[in-house]
Amino acid sequence: MTLPPVAPAVVADVLDALPPRLRKRVDAALDRVPTWEITATLAEARAELDPETTLTWTLHDGVLTDATELTCTCLLAPKCLHRGVAVAAAPITDPATTTPAAPTEGTDPAAPAEGTPPAASTPAASTPAAEARASTRASTRASTSPSDPATEVRPDERAAAAALWAACATVLRAGATGSGAVVRAGLLRAVHSARVAGLHRAAASGLRIAASLAACRAGDSTFDREVLAAELVDLMLLCHDLRTAPTATTAERGTARREYRPIGSLRLYGLCTEAVVTTSGYGGVVTHLVDDTGTLWTVPSILPGGPERVPAAANGPVAIGESGLTHRGLGRAGLLLSGGTASPDHRLGAGKQVRAVAAQGADWNSPPLSDLWSRPLSDQVTAAFTALTSPESHRPPTLLFAEGTVAGAHGQTLRLTTPTGTLDLTGDNATTRENLRVLATAPGLHLRVIARPTLDTPGTATALAVSGALTLPAALQGHADLTLDHLQPSYLPTPEPQPTEPRATKSAPPPPAPATLLPHVPPPLHPLANALHRITLGGRPAGAPPSTARAATTLAATGLTTTATLLTDLATTCHDRTRDAFGRVVHDDTEAFPTAWLRAGLHLREFTRAVARHSWLAVVG
Repeated sequence: MTLPPVAPAVVADVLDALPPRLRKRVDAALDRVPTWEITATLAEARAELDPETTLTWTLHDGVLTDATELTCTCLLAPKCLHRGVAVAAAPITDPATTTPAAPTEGTDPAAPAEGTPPAASTPAASTPAAEARASTRASTRASTSPSDPATEVRPDERAAAAALWAACATVLRAGATGSGAVVRAGLLRAVHSARVAGLHRAAASGLRIAASLAACRAGDSTFDREVLAAELVDLMLLCHDLRTAPTATTAERGTARREYRPIGSLRLYGLCTEAVVTTSGYGGVVTHLVDDTGTLWTVPSILPGGPERVPAAANGPVAIGESGLTHRGLGRAGLLLSGGTASPDHRLGAGKQVRAVAAQGADWNSPPLSDLWSRPLSDQVTAAFTALTSPESHRPPTLLFAEGTVAGAHGQTLRLTTPTGTLDLTGDNATTRENLRVLATAPGLHLRVIARPTLDTPGTATALAVSGALTLPAALQGHADLTLDHLQPSYLPTPEPQPTEPRATKSAPPPPAPATLLPHVPPPLHPLANALHRITLGGRPAGAPPSTARAATTLAATGLTTTATLLTDLATTCHDRTRDAFGRVVHDDTEAFPTAWLRAGLHLREFTRAVARHSWLAVVG
């Protein structure tokens, strides 16, 4: 039995109460936890550590929400090592996002708190300082709209953002490997303060960072220093805006529950249904819809579970109105929506006032669906990269609508030749990959495809649905959902006999020249990326190796003067550490080092994103 989850503030309260000598021993004592025998219910948990020591948790819906509700029978309690280890090793959760609530018209009780990382627009300034300021403002102001006006930042919000900034700076100074229970407790206390102040987006990002730090200390294979670095950049960028800007929007603050707003009446047409299985323990389906104006909407049915949840969700009823449609059926039918509500990411709500009835769907070759394929792929890719400037909680669905002929298998993907370039299709589950293998046996086959672009891999997209010169059963109504349906070889057209070299058409065309397929991180930026990731993992002392000056000189010689300046500034702030008369490093709580790291991280992200966009346009044409 694992330890009961705890609220963020509990970890800080328990560890702050420990004497310094015990606080230093918490990390070394974490390996005792696997030997504990824990029995738990939703209301209580107990662990008998020895005949004279028993830990008791009083839980609320399975979560420890107050430090006083964790008791120990040892003589040193409540300032004992047992309580410190119990909260330091426990998974962190937030009762505000896990407590069930009755459905309402404005919120979704099953939805998590907002808090996905913000994204910044491409910097255009020539100096590092101007670049950081311009990109910072673009990132968090991109979602401002008349429906989301900016309001004045309150003093408590500004203080909470400053506390989170300071906690992130402490993490950077210590590095992931050096961020033990005490550092994580400080971060979780700042997360709690942000949640109390209403900064739900920042608090959720802080929780993800705390979980990543715990995974690093535990040697978990899921830990990724690049992901942690990206999370830190996103959170510090958001905190920078909240503590310096006079106003902030709802998108910047976030909400505890997914917020739904009225959208009126819509005539919707089903596009496809997609199977979803997450690594966090959720499974189900998402049905994609489009209205008369070409705007995309989604209807999800995702609950705790795994792949076994997918068939039940796909064949289960749609929660919106009383249409009597299943999710499979809605993906091929239509819907008349009255009194509709939707979240900022175009997820349709199922409030009590929403009315919906089934209507006739549309074929992919008929308006308004056919209009989706008339838009050039280059414009669709540009729109996908532009959408990255909005928080994920405010980002509409991003799909590609491609049309072309099958060129055959290309490695682990299916290559589609479009009128302007190529598109490699891959699958994120076994059903999709098997369907793509079937389609790869029919070179020259004309297809229309719905796919989700993999923006950091130019020219590659995850296939969701397909239609074209296929002999599909009548029940599929003209298109196949690649994540749910199984394509048979009999659905393919009979190949025409070739007079000469019949196998010539089965080989995929040669890949584009290497110059058009740039890697995820451009080679010129490797010195800066390595410095950022070294600091993320090893802390401030690891950020300035002797080779930094040579790398900065090389960058400046190749014309990347901004990158060279940022690398030099980062190395300088890593070295700039004063010592006292005894040679001990004096604690540095200034902002020079975290600010230099943030500017470098922001530059790396925007440079990489610009290169990926250029590479995408070069591949798809």
